[in-house]
Parts: sequence; C-alpha cells; structure tokens
Amino acid sequence: KYDWFMRYVYSSNIWMLQIEEDNKFMYEELLEIGNAMSSGIVANMDSIYNHLTLHPKWSQVMAIQNETLVSRQDDPQVGLLQENGLKNVFEMKSDGADDENSWEDMKNFIDSNAGINMLTSTASKVNDQFQRHIKLVMRSHGSFKEAPMKKVERSISKVEQDYKHESFPKSGKLLDLVRCSVTFNTVEQLCAGYEALVNHTKSNQGIVELSRVKNGFLNANDGGYRDIKVNLIYKSQDPDHSNVRMICEVQFLLINYLEEKKKIHKL
Repeated sequence: KYDWFMRYVYSSNIWMLQIEEDNKFMYEELLEIGNAMSSGIVANMDSIYNHLTLHPKWSQVMAIQNETLVSRQDDPQVGLLQENGLKNVFEMKSDGADDENSWEDMKNFIDSNAGINMLTSTASKVNDQFQRHIKLVMRSHGSFKEAPMKKVERSISKVEQDYKHESFPKSGKLLDLVRCSVTFNTVEQLCAGYEALVNHTKSNQGIVELSRVKNGFLNANDGGYRDIKVNLIYKSQDPDHSNVRMICEVQFLLINYLEEKKKIHKL
C-alpha cells in the first residue's frame, strides 16, 4: 500500500481533495475501488488452490518444505556488504539518548543509500550471467522469463517497511535484486522443475548453492497469490569478478496463478 500511495497518490494533489458526500479523500475512494476489484481476483486464486489440492500429485508439492540455509547477503558464505564504511557504522558506540538517536538515523541513512547502492552494483555484475545460467537449466522444464533488476526505490521501500526490525545492515535481507521466473502448465511439471533445480545445485556447488526455499502453497489459510521462491547463492563466472557471490531468486509459478497475477498488476 505504501508503494501504491507513493506512485499514484503522493505525486498528484488531486487525490488529497475531499469528497463532499462522505468526507473521504479522493485517494481513499480510489483505494476502495481497487480493493473491490481485487477481491474477485483473490477469490479466483483461492478457487484455483482448492482445485489444485485435489490433484493426485499434490502431495509432491506439499513435500517441498520451507528451508533457510543462508538468509542474508552479508552472511560469510556470500560476503557482501563488508565494506569498511558499513562495518565502521555498525561498530560505532554512542553515549546518551541524543547521540543514540543520531547514530540510529545515520545507520538507517547509510543502510538505505550506501548499502542498497552496493548491492545494486553487485547485481549488475551477476544479473546477465545468472539469467543465462538458470535459463539453460530450466528451459526444458518450463517457460523461463527474465525479470528486471529490482529498482533502487523499491529496494529502499522494502528495507524501510518489511525489514525495519532486522539487524544492521537491513539491506542484507534483500535477496531478490536479481530474479527470474519459470512458469509451469501442470503440477507435474512444477515438481519436476523444482527437483531439477535442486539436483543442479547439488552437482554444481562451485557455481550455485541453495540458500532458501519458501513454498507459498503450504499454508491453506494464506489465500490469494501463491508460488514457490527458491533463493540461490550464485558465484560469478566472469574472470573480472570471480570472487563475487550474490543471493538471487527463482520464482516457480503455475500458469493459473500467473494469469490472475497479471490482472492484479493491471489494477
């Protein structure tokens, strides 16, 4: 909602006008219309899920458990965000409430600027080769699609909203600056594709290693959009950046959900 507000409301004063009939702001009326339209799409997604649970191979999807091996870009296995500027801020000590507040403000500023810029710079070094690598592995299993690198503005928003309670540097939790998706027509294809990628990580640990798995199908009560997100530690194969590693993301989608997701995005 924050991203929606900043993009469509904050940039234009007209949405801050009040409607005489019910004393609401224009943006509140717009939000209610959007929510009403999206509720039907969410209901469709829930119907898709209920139908999928009847599939004879559904137990294979439910067997894909959530798993976290490495969950931060500054983990020693990845090695990002280790520059002196960031480390010095973390090691700083302050005395007194005023200094403590200033210290926190400085940490947040550096995190949202220097940290994200460092990650974006690294992402630009590995993005093309990661996309080629995953496409080669997955192209015989599903429809591969390269996604654009996450924009700095969106990264800042995610750090400030989703990771505000994480330890410094919060930007270390950004695991999807480099991302792609693979879409499957059937449950069988989804399971085969997932198995193929996991097996690939086991036999190619010098290039890719499993970092995290988030199976959005496990909790029946979640509702709405679902997919399986697989994070991988990718090691650059470029001789000029041979020591660079980064956690990247592969999204596993079922075609039914992709169609509904496109409708949501149009809103």
